Amino acid sequence: MTTVKDMMQEPVLVLAPENTVAQAIAAIRAIPRERIYTYPMVADRRGRLVGLCVMRDLILADAKAKIAEVMLTKVLALPQGADVHDALNRIKGMEIPEYPVIARNGRLRGVVRAARLHEIEEARLAATPGRMVGVDEGETVATPFLASIRSRLPWLMINLVTAFAAGLVVGHYQDTIDRVVLLAAFLPVLAGQSGNTGAQALAITLRTLERSGTTDFYSAALWKEIRLGLVHGVLTGIVVGAVIYIVAALAGDTGPEWLALIVFIATILSVLVSGLCGASVPVVLKKMGADPATASSIILTTITDIVSMGSMLMLASMLIGYLT
Repeated sequence: MTTVKDMMQEPVLVLAPENTVAQAIAAIRAIPRERIYTYPMVADRRGRLVGLCVMRDLILADAKAKIAEVMLTKVLALPQGADVHDALNRIKGMEIPEYPVIARNGRLRGVVRAARLHEIEEARLAATPGRMVGVDEGETVATPFLASIRSRLPWLMINLVTAFAAGLVVGHYQDTIDRVVLLAAFLPVLAGQSGNTGAQALAITLRTLERSGTTDFYSAALWKEIRLGLVHGVLTGIVVGAVIYIVAALAGDTGPEWLALIVFIATILSVLVSGLCGASVPVVLKKMGADPATASSIILTTITDIVSMGSMLMLASMLIGYLT
């Protein structure tokens, strides 16, 4: 986690309250032109931040005036231990280019530019989609070939192992698929629908985690995904059920209404579970101390595939056993 302390720099100019405006201007003129800064900071004898000066106020003030008379005392300072998200929340809506950074005792530790905070946040957000699929944050097209292999291959192997788990579920119900071949055509449809639902919930949860930094929203997220899962599951289940009914009836299969019912129930269950998993996996990883974005996608894909395919094949197997 990047903190303000990691990106702050030394103040270019620190004044004392008892300095005069003339002394401040002389100090400013002595600073090399290539040094970039916005405000002279003001600290007391103990090094505690007491204010800052605006250049316009210094220029217009009497040369003999004390800095204490012209400085701004209401200053937004950032704690050195704050992370980037917290810092951005503190300065939200403000158009101040530079902020002082202080320790817990109020001592001035450095300054940080708002543009730098935004750069770090933009880079992190840009890297999040890559982390979700096992791509290193720093990888670009120019990254060396072998470095890309070392970064990606371990996650691809993990994904391969989890894919075998879904394959075992399908293999367990091979007899059911052989007897109702039409189900095999709808397995990818169900897996894709539940996977997309889980990915939506996952994206929202990761975004909320990144912005808030806590998991306090988890209960609200679960309740929301339950409602969304039921609504989306019923609506998509009706469509998928209607399609398989029509296809089964045209093909002359027996019991098209039962096939439609199986797919309808399986769709509701799959969409509901995938949404809950999408909201839960990042939170669980966060509480375990892992990066929520790194492994969430692989875990979610495995769960949604097993639940979607397994639920439909299990219901179909039960129905065949009942009818026979």
